Amino acid sequence: MKKSSTSLLVVIGLLSAFVIVCFFLPDQFTRSLRNGALEIFGPILRAGERPVKFVTSVDTKLQTLDQAQAEVVKLREQVSLLTVQNQILQDKTAENQRLNEMLGFRDASPYRLRACRVLSRDPDSWWTSVQVNVGWHDDPDIAKDQPVVSPRGVVGKTGTVSRDVTDVILMVDRNCSITATVEGTHDQGIVKGQGNFEQGGARIRMEYLPKNSTVAPGQFVVTSDLSPNFPAGLKIGQVSEVPPLANDFPTFGMYREAVIEPTADLNRLDELFIVLGPKQPAQPAGSPDTNAPPVNATSPQPPNDNPSSDPAH
Repeated sequence: MKKSSTSLLVVIGLLSAFVIVCFFLPDQFTRSLRNGALEIFGPILRAGERPVKFVTSVDTKLQTLDQAQAEVVKLREQVSLLTVQNQILQDKTAENQRLNEMLGFRDASPYRLRACRVLSRDPDSWWTSVQVNVGWHDDPDIAKDQPVVSPRGVVGKTGTVSRDVTDVILMVDRNCSITATVEGTHDQGIVKGQGNFEQGGARIRMEYLPKNSTVAPGQFVVTSDLSPNFPAGLKIGQVSEVPPLANDFPTFGMYREAVIEPTADLNRLDELFIVLGPKQPAQPAGSPDTNAPPVNATSPQPPNDNPSSDPAH
């Protein structure tokens, strides 16, 4: 232990003496000594610099990678938010266009229309009925078997009417029959639902067309003026197929049939109209009240007090 302490003191003393000697040496000698030391220890210093640079570079790259990952996460969140906002704007734009279309249809229609919104759609009767948010409490004129339409065409007819909700029987229901005519012709028949969903779209059939009818695909079918419940001229659908004349039951070759594609999209029903009847003409200001009782021409007149007007004079 004493030897180690003594050796350490000797080394310290020698180093101190060397420093003191170097301090008093001439500048030229110290520069030569410094240059020699750099020549000896330079390679060692350069070799030690490489690990330091490598560690510093790795640390910088790791920091840059962390920042990039944080930026990616932030950008993904922004993309998700913008996607949701864009979808909301698209939905609002579509809703605005749909409502503008409905307003234009209502204003141009010669019928009094009651706007309603689809509340529910039973999966068991998806293609046969929907429920709308109006009833006899909202409008006492709402009744059974009234036409239900959209700006694109006929949807169906009203069924059971309750206080706040009304059932709508869609055209594809077998219980929905509409007297119709082929637009531009005098060919009339009955449009009936088939109660099914074929080839990706709802289909209905027009029956009892005349045997010699020239109905062809592409023609439109509208409600007839012979319908007891539907006003004439409401668009029902477009002829998509005209099967060959069949000689079997129930027509036995006496009537022709046509397959109709509804113009209204029965798969996407949002807002609808119930047709309540023709619009009442607006009375101009100052016009006489037509509901006032007529003046009785035979009613007694007040006596004439002017004697000059007496025919006897």
